Amino acid sequence: MSSSAHRQASTRSERGSEPIRCQRCREVCKGEVVRVQDTHFHVKCFTCTVCNCDLARSGFFQKKGEYICTADYQRLYGTRCDRCSNFITGEVVSALGRTYHPKCFVCSMCRYAVTRFTSQTCRMCFPIKR
Repeated sequence: MSSSAHRQASTRSERGSEPIRCQRCREVCKGEVVRVQDTHFHVKCFTCTVCNCDLARSGFFQKKGEYICTADYQRLYGTRCDRCSNFITGEVVSALGRTYHPKCFVCSMCRYAVTRFTSQTCRMCFPIKR
């Protein structure tokens, strides 16, 4: 998920005559603001809930009403590969109750990538009998 900072032409909400307030500090928004769906922030107030880094010009995640930078989100909620222990982003292989990067899901005998399996061995090491 990402956001974009923009200049606010009016300090009034679209719902009426109430001024638009920053979700974090509750002060009236003026000048450059960040809008995430129907929520507004001063650029300086749009920071990671965990580490306080700037989110206005980077990616972020929202969980339980909190805005969290990519690094903290991954550290707190990310999935680790059962082979290399690094976080998995993008494609994931789930097999035998575990998760892997596609490149880490290899035959336990010959270490070649396993694409189709009956167990954690490849068809060359464990041929399927028909």
